Amino acid sequence: MVRDGEMAIREMKRLDENIADPGISADIVRLEQVSARIFDEVRTHPEKLPQIRRFLDYYLPTTLKLLNAYDRMSGTGVSGENIDTTLAKVEGMMRTIVAAFEKQLDSLYGAEALDISTDITVLENMMAREGLVDSPLKAEPDEKKETDIRLEL
Repeated sequence: MVRDGEMAIREMKRLDENIADPGISADIVRLEQVSARIFDEVRTHPEKLPQIRRFLDYYLPTTLKLLNAYDRMSGTGVSGENIDTTLAKVEGMMRTIVAAFEKQLDSLYGAEALDISTDITVLENMMAREGLVDSPLKAEPDEKKETDIRLEL
C-alpha cells in the first residue's frame, strides 16, 4: 500500500509538471497533498486500510488515468471535437475529484471524532452532576420581552 501510494504521488507530480493549465495544475497539487495525508494516516493507523480500499482500487487509478489522458491530449497541440470535449470533461470533473479525495481523508477521522464527542458529553454531564458547571441539558429560560406586536380580538 505504501509503495502504491508513493508511486501515485510521484505520478501526480509528473503530471503537474507536464500539464500547462494552471487550474488543473492547482487541482493536481491539492490531490497530491490530500493523497499524501491519506497515506500517512493509514501508515500510522493500518487498521484504517479497509476504509480506503475503494480509493486505492478505483478512485486513485481512475483519476490518474483521466489526468494521463488529459496530459496526452492537451500536449498534441491539435484542437478537435473529441479532444476538446474530453479535455473539458476532465477539467469539469477535477473539482469533484478533489472534493471526493478530501471527503475520503475526512472519513478516516470519523471514529476519532465520535470518540471525542462522546468524551465531551460525558465530561459535561459529570461536571454538571457534581455542581461544577450549570447543567448542559437544562435550557436557560428566555426573559419575557415586550414587543410591538399586539394581538387584539
